[in-house]
Amino acid sequence: MRMESAEQARKVSEQDEWLENIRKENDRSIRLSRERMDRLEKFAETSRLEYEQRVREINEERKASDKRIEEYRRESDRRIEEYRRESDKRIEESRRESDRRIEESRKETEREVKEMLTKTHTEVEEMLAKTHTEVKEMLAETHREVKEMFAETNATIRRVSVEFLGVTGHIVEGLVSSSTEKIFKDAGFDLHDSGKNLRRELASEGKQMEVDAMLGNEKLVVPVEVKANFTKKKVKRFLHKMEMFRKFFPEYADKEVLAAIAAINYEAGVADFAHEEGLLVIRVSSDDIFSLDPVDKEKLRMF
Repeated sequence: MRMESAEQARKVSEQDEWLENIRKENDRSIRLSRERMDRLEKFAETSRLEYEQRVREINEERKASDKRIEEYRRESDRRIEEYRRESDKRIEESRRESDRRIEESRKETEREVKEMLTKTHTEVEEMLAKTHTEVKEMLAETHREVKEMFAETNATIRRVSVEFLGVTGHIVEGLVSSSTEKIFKDAGFDLHDSGKNLRRELASEGKQMEVDAMLGNEKLVVPVEVKANFTKKKVKRFLHKMEMFRKFFPEYADKEVLAAIAAINYEAGVADFAHEEGLLVIRVSSDDIFSLDPVDKEKLRMF
């Protein structure tokens, strides 16, 4: 009995020792797990703080970028306004100079004609006794001189008019890219200024192309042809140019391409012809106010 009791006590002692070892092992595992959890929580907290810091930095960078963009926009608006004022001033000066030259030419012509008529009248009175043939020759000569004088005056007027239209075309070309974004947006096209006076050259063919203004977005690009006065012939020439557009501008190969024309004046029927050919039509008033003709997107032509 004593031996059995001793054996049982030994087994109980071994079992207790085994259980104690298991408890210790469990305690150690729990402690290690808690240590890992503490490290993970610390890492998570550090990552959260770093993330929040990065978010703050990104927000600061975004604010700085927005500030730079706003400053650039204001500077662009200021320069555009200065350019517009300077352009208006040059146009007004050119108009005044043209009016002055025309008026001077008219007065000079009137004076010369009056002098010539007075001289002719005096000569005719003095030569009444002379033959009818001499009088006819004198009148013919007078008529020729007056006609040449008026021809010179008309040439001056035409030259001044051409110069004025050239200035106007330059102004339209300078302003259209900064004004078309809004009118296109109102018509359902979210476009942005992509440049103006863009030139491309195919040296192998000896050809070149110039686009007055370009608007576009991620999917669409719209070249704009600018003229002071659009004729049907000019529209046809622009359509032919647009057929070569992708060859000269391969960077837009993955985009849709529409086309627009802008002018102060359209000859009779030209705007309707442009609509029939699938072009967008922009009108420019003498006050540099831009408007886009109603757009039927189903009739627009893709190039």
